[in-house]
Amino acid sequence: MKETINGFLKNLKIEESHKYRCEICKDTGYIIVEQIAYPCKCVKINKSLPEKLSNIYLENFNLDFYPKKAINPTKSKDTYYDKAKKLHSDVKLFIAQVADGNEYVKGLFITGPIGSGKTHLVSAIFNQLKNKNIDVEFFVVPDLLEQGKADMFNDNGSRDVFAKAKKAKVLILDDLGAHNYTPWIINQLYSLINYRLNNMLTTIITTNLKLEDIDIRLDERIASRILELCDIYNLDVDVDIRYKKNTGR
Repeated sequence: MKETINGFLKNLKIEESHKYRCEICKDTGYIIVEQIAYPCKCVKINKSLPEKLSNIYLENFNLDFYPKKAINPTKSKDTYYDKAKKLHSDVKLFIAQVADGNEYVKGLFITGPIGSGKTHLVSAIFNQLKNKNIDVEFFVVPDLLEQGKADMFNDNGSRDVFAKAKKAKVLILDDLGAHNYTPWIINQLYSLINYRLNNMLTTIITTNLKLEDIDIRLDERIASRILELCDIYNLDVDVDIRYKKNTGR
């Protein structure tokens, strides 16, 4: 590895004596392990929300995007609006219960198609709990897993992202399902979910997978623990909300 990096530096005519902020990755931000690039330990995962999500609150959640028509008329009279309003109301109650200092508040599992408003809701939860000085962590699942791989080569345990995710009072896992399901990923997700269940720590998960899909595509042990850890909600929308916003339809 060192010989490869030194050769690379010589080709670029960079003096080996150059002072880098990080001598491991030579300030590239990545390390190469078996021809795969992983973020170096000097690259910290950003646990604060992106700027466009930093000012989102429940008051910004627009129920007008959810039409008052039945989702599946042959099975139920429930409308898109009804389900979105119920979830919005329950999220408001959830935030109040956590802020009141209850020892344990059951989490939320929110499933729905892309563009249905899931990330908006959990961003509002994060912002409103953070403003109340609640210990809450927000991770996009693929980013969490990528950083977790990098941490395996990190001697500084204080930067172990999985440890921080496990121990947070409230953990938000956004976009479960947007990655490949290797045995390593399944084991890490199981360990994380199982730890939080055993220690009764509030957990919020969003995904475009249904719970039965998690059972099949990941692991039935993970699906079973999510059932015990979270109340299940399905947030449906007839058309991607981002499309509605951009077209005015």
